[in-house]
Amino acid sequence: MRFCAQPGCPATVERGRCPAHAVTLEHGRPNWDIRKWYDTMRWRRLRLEVLREAAYACAQCGQITLALDVDHIVKHDGDPDRFWDRDNLQALCIPCHSSKTAQGS
Repeated sequence: MRFCAQPGCPATVERGRCPAHAVTLEHGRPNWDIRKWYDTMRWRRLRLEVLREAAYACAQCGQITLALDVDHIVKHDGDPDRFWDRDNLQALCIPCHSSKTAQGS
């Protein structure tokens, strides 16, 4: 256990921030109104559909794992039509998703 990453917070956590500071940080992000879409039942169902159709295999490297992210192939940039478009979604393992995100795509 370690202290919360928020300076001065005495809470101990396994990693990162305590729940209160994690929520504060998330709500302060400039795209918070769009990020809320990821917390909806609609997104959870769509995400599960993508993972099942992919048979839990990464679309880039083919690794089969339960630890997959559902990625927007073309960045949605807040466009709800692009965000919810099933054809714009793919399953990626965490390393492939991190690599794609780092490239800005």
